[in-house]
Amino acid sequence: MNIGRISWGAVTIIVLVMAVSSTALALDLDDPNLFGPGEAWPTPAAIDYGDSGPWVGRLQQELTDAGFRPGRIDGHYGPATRGAVYAFQKVHALDRDAIFRAIDWDLLAEPVALDPVDSEPDRVEVDLGKQVLYLIVDNSVEAVLPVSSGSGASYRGRGGATFRATTPEGSYSFYRHVNGWRISYLGGLYDPFYFRGGYAIHGSSSVPPFPASHGCVRVEIQDMDWLSAHLRLGMPVHVYGNTVTRADVVPTGTST
Repeated sequence: MNIGRISWGAVTIIVLVMAVSSTALALDLDDPNLFGPGEAWPTPAAIDYGDSGPWVGRLQQELTDAGFRPGRIDGHYGPATRGAVYAFQKVHALDRDAIFRAIDWDLLAEPVALDPVDSEPDRVEVDLGKQVLYLIVDNSVEAVLPVSSGSGASYRGRGGATFRATTPEGSYSFYRHVNGWRISYLGGLYDPFYFRGGYAIHGSSSVPPFPASHGCVRVEIQDMDWLSAHLRLGMPVHVYGNTVTRADVVPTGTST
């Protein structure tokens, strides 16, 4: 054996080790592909459905912290994150296009709050104008969910009569709950909580960012799975935003 001779395989290994060592020395601590967004990494102009990466993960985390529900913080902009961005855009009267822009970060830092109500610290509020549902727990906004309510279009009832698809406004409470799917002549209602007659807050596979239902308040399926655990029969529900204001229906007794 001649120890003075080095095989080409050994040379290749040495070169690779040197290359890896050189790369390791050149690592940028602000590289978001390695460590997440850093101060030196430029903020993307926009984050849109289908995007992925650490900036999406940061968006998901900050949406969660602000009370929106983007789903798992996994760095992938999927349906749950899109719903949370819709809700954020609705609350702040932005275009409902699911595109989160660089100028939106400051708005996301603003807390979502409603005036407290001493007599009803736990309640649901549905703002038909903004098309969002607020879950209030101990007078704090626990979650803001995107909804789709009555479209205002005409439709035929089971007996052939014509009705207008509107969501009733006013103060109610949940009086009936059906686990799982309930199929009616107007379609499927997932885990519905009824607050007046046949009107319910329920999960749906179709929750566009605008009014589109026959009158019920639709929420995303994954949101309903989460919401159901926080609702109970007898819980107050206040619906407003089209023909009446929040002040018209929410009890006036407030904390000082």
